[in-house]
Amino acid sequence: MAKQDAVWVEIDPETLAGDQRQAYADYKAAYRMMKEARQAFEALMSADVQTGERMIFGYNFGKLSVAIVEDDRKAAKPKAMKQSLAEYLASRSAHGDRC
Repeated sequence: MAKQDAVWVEIDPETLAGDQRQAYADYKAAYRMMKEARQAFEALMSADVQTGERMIFGYNFGKLSVAIVEDDRKAAKPKAMKQSLAEYLASRSAHGDRC
């Protein structure tokens, strides 16, 4: 089966056997630590980059590569408020929106 033909299924980690669940939790903890270390490293590396530019990083094949590019990132959009469907529909009705 080719990779593009794969059918992905999301697994609830809480349904894993005890040793599998613990190994997954260990992996997730190590991944969080790696991300924090990478963010700290990249912030230190980027400290002297001029305004309007940013440093980008590549880590392919165990090699560290960097480039300075125009900082064209868009500002992050605020996250949508979580609510139930009933709350959402009630809010729309209260404001005169048709459902």
